[in-house]
Amino acid sequence: MTSNAIVGMSVAAESIFQTLDEPLEAETGTVELRDVKGAVTFEHVSLRYPNADRDAVSDFNLKVKPGESIALVGFSGSGKTSVVNMIPRFWNPTAGRILIDGTDTKDVTLSSLRNQIAIVSQDVVLFDGTIRENIAYAMPDVTEEALARAIEAAALKEFIASLPQGLDTPVGEAGSRLSGGQKQRISIARAILRNTPILILDEATSALDSESEAAIKTALDRLMAGRTTFIVAHRLSTIRNASRIVVMSDGVIQEIGTHEELLEKGGAYANLSKLQSL
Repeated sequence: MTSNAIVGMSVAAESIFQTLDEPLEAETGTVELRDVKGAVTFEHVSLRYPNADRDAVSDFNLKVKPGESIALVGFSGSGKTSVVNMIPRFWNPTAGRILIDGTDTKDVTLSSLRNQIAIVSQDVVLFDGTIRENIAYAMPDVTEEALARAIEAAALKEFIASLPQGLDTPVGEAGSRLSGGQKQRISIARAILRNTPILILDEATSALDSESEAAIKTALDRLMAGRTTFIVAHRLSTIRNASRIVVMSDGVIQEIGTHEELLEKGGAYANLSKLQSL
């Protein structure tokens, strides 16, 4: 890896993680969050962004058991992403509290909180390094065996084997040499390697075509297995198997249930499903 690439990665990473790690309030948490099972509880949680005249999320209540998958759906601006962004404290609730395994997230250190959470979003952050460096970024002690397992689980093995330089293939600036699906699978492999108990999938497949989306579905299913997962989705076809689906509108919960329960109910979710089938 060239010195310029190393500098570029360091600068980019520093910029990104300084933004993510900068609390909106003074850091008050002192508890180190360890041995997390993955229970997440929202108690009367509201969020209002600075200078906004109304809440982005209002009186949100939800208890999530370890290993459950929770899908959040609704039209743009309904509050889905705002909800999941409060879990790693990218934003702090303006009212209420969020607990992980019974501990208020405001009482724990940001680093220990975020070490328990992996995020796969539509905007994949890749650095101008190799595939290996991007998958194992910030994990210097990762073994070749663990890396190989993550690559296979993320459905990357065949693609990497087809490259003359294999894992040492440069991805280009921001992953410019890779397709959207390939970048997404690298992001998934990174999340698998981190092996966190809590996972956030924020529109993880929205930028992909149907063929690419189908290709990474198995990888996502493997990633979600045994983890508490929050899925922000636009395409309802991607969340039918979620433990529960939370339908949101204007920052509040409209209805909660399984795919089948909500279709049978004939409410907001059923209407969304009809619109997408047209």
